[in-house]
Amino acid sequence: MSRKLPLLLFCLALTLAFACNPLSGVLGGSEAGTVANLWPDVPPYPGADKVDLEMPLFIRLAVEAASRAIMAGAGDSAGKLEFITFTTGDSPEDVMAFYSVDRMAGEGWGMGDQPGCSTSSTEGADIGGMCVFGKEADPLSSGLFVVIAPDSESGLTNLFFVRIDANADAMATAAAQ
Repeated sequence: MSRKLPLLLFCLALTLAFACNPLSGVLGGSEAGTVANLWPDVPPYPGADKVDLEMPLFIRLAVEAASRAIMAGAGDSAGKLEFITFTTGDSPEDVMAFYSVDRMAGEGWGMGDQPGCSTSSTEGADIGGMCVFGKEADPLSSGLFVVIAPDSESGLTNLFFVRIDANADAMATAAAQ
């Protein structure tokens, strides 16, 4: 089974969550971020401020579903999921332009068929976008998801960075049992 399967499953879950837009305004989660700083291999967006926002419910549900699918049965040894949130006054399009496939490849996020960034909209309304990147290293494979969501109340753009580091060997062993 390909190591890219976890990345594809997560993309599918997030896409389904974006398609179910009725949850977009609902906040959920008990913890606002799980890491104190952006990871060293992820370039910070210029001028963005770290904020303690809870992940919107539709994002959290997609993340939880994908992480369960990715790490089912392998337990804590399979990997970890972390996130951190920033906000900027720039548009979602500016953020997506910054996180280009070339820039991220320069930081080691060079999985051959990574999709990069794409916008999301529903019934003609812009609801932001998502960037997806992957990297493979021994023993971990990593997926990075930058969910870009405009906040209609503040006029700011929220950046939810979600990272999954998964041990492919541990997942394969659990799947074989």
